[in-house]
Amino acid sequence: MTVLIKKLRFYVSRSRNRMYVLKLLISCVIAVTIFSTTAAFGQISMGGPPNEDIKVSIDKNGTAHVVHEVRGNATGAVQVEMISGNLTNFLVTDQFNNSVQYSTISQNPMSVLLLPTQRNVTLIKYDIPNVVSDDNGVWSWNYYAPSDAVFTDFYFPKGVDMIWAQDRPVYLGEKAGLRQIGNGMYLTYIINEPETVQTVQWQNQTFNIGIRTLANVGLPAFDQSSKAYAFNIDKPGYVTVIMPKALLWGPYQATINTNSTLTNLFNDNGTYVWIGMKPAQSGTLQITGTTAIPEFPMFVPLAIAISAVVVLRFSNRLNFH
Repeated sequence: MTVLIKKLRFYVSRSRNRMYVLKLLISCVIAVTIFSTTAAFGQISMGGPPNEDIKVSIDKNGTAHVVHEVRGNATGAVQVEMISGNLTNFLVTDQFNNSVQYSTISQNPMSVLLLPTQRNVTLIKYDIPNVVSDDNGVWSWNYYAPSDAVFTDFYFPKGVDMIWAQDRPVYLGEKAGLRQIGNGMYLTYIINEPETVQTVQWQNQTFNIGIRTLANVGLPAFDQSSKAYAFNIDKPGYVTVIMPKALLWGPYQATINTNSTLTNLFNDNGTYVWIGMKPAQSGTLQITGTTAIPEFPMFVPLAIAISAVVVLRFSNRLNFH
């Protein structure tokens, strides 16, 4: 009888072990399912936000070379989101190019998990080949910033001295690049953009007007009475006119075939002003200002005004009886 009872206890114990293993397997399956669902419907967060600078250098072939400069965090792990794209040449190093241990979180975009560290800076480096596309000389990138980024510093190929961000012109000049703040931007630029210089002769004065565009440009037409400057273009696209303020003074309004078009004034150096436009069709592009060069020399009204002031001051000193 005792033996039978012992055997019964043995079978009950083994049955309980099987049930425990089965429950454990079911729990694992549920956990994996939940984890997979989280990865599919939302971003996985396993560390705190980074304190970082993102630098993007674009080469002449449209490849972006990216560096995340992540400042160290000694108290907790840091999760760093990458820029979305096909990442190549991926490296994580310290500032002396020594390898750093890290983990990746496979989601879109990919994230890197950095453990607590005493390092001052961790560098996450990678390339995104051909992320900037070339359409007949117009390079463009619909850039989405990582969700944890505050700003991104962009550096452009040699021969780019202005860009278009969200269809607004930005003059770079001799600056190395620009800082983008926010969620992203639609970026466009032209390398070594051709410039046509047109000449307007007014009385004994000559004015040079620069026109930057990939379109072919027709002869200029300047109408002093209507305060307008016009020329033809043979295709739509970006157009920048470098207008001498002595010839035509702003504010400016542009039309293409009498229809209003995007007009942005930028880079005023006191003598010339840059006018950015984006006509959607070919035809006659006309820029209208508020003041045009006067029909008599500009020093005449100035001389008259000075003379009036001198006469007034002199007359105040006279005592007539």
